[in-house]
Amino acid sequence: MKLKYNLSFALIVFISANIFSQDNRIHGNWKPFAIDNGEFYMNVETDSISLYEELKYIENDSLKINQLKKTANQIYFKQTHTFSENGKYIQNLIVMKLELDYKIDVEKNLILTSENNFLNEKDILELQYWIKDDIFYMEIPLTEPSVKIWLKK
Repeated sequence: MKLKYNLSFALIVFISANIFSQDNRIHGNWKPFAIDNGEFYMNVETDSISLYEELKYIENDSLKINQLKKTANQIYFKQTHTFSENGKYIQNLIVMKLELDYKIDVEKNLILTSENNFLNEKDILELQYWIKDDIFYMEIPLTEPSVKIWLKK
């Protein structure tokens, strides 16, 4: 019976460690270079912007497009996202700094974040992510539609 218990415990630990293992590629400081907030897509590397239906009415107004780009630069492209090896996710925004705990579900490509070290399940936020060719994509579902950001180190 004790052997069965030890084997079961070891299996549970192995499965849990495998599901919530670290994706070491995520560690470090990241800066956004492209965003899609559901109203527009903007890429600062290519200096391009695409408007969705809600903002189509300004597509021929260069002054409003420039104002939108300037505002988006302030809101989205001045922030940094830092993932430390000790499980801390720090989001430096213009007006505030958020520090969250994080762990990664590599099987589901999710970053799980928590303000309270995962003590309360209802406070856990799931961020879809992937990393390919040194580009880190993350989806932040705090608004509808969610904000999609592409980042580089």
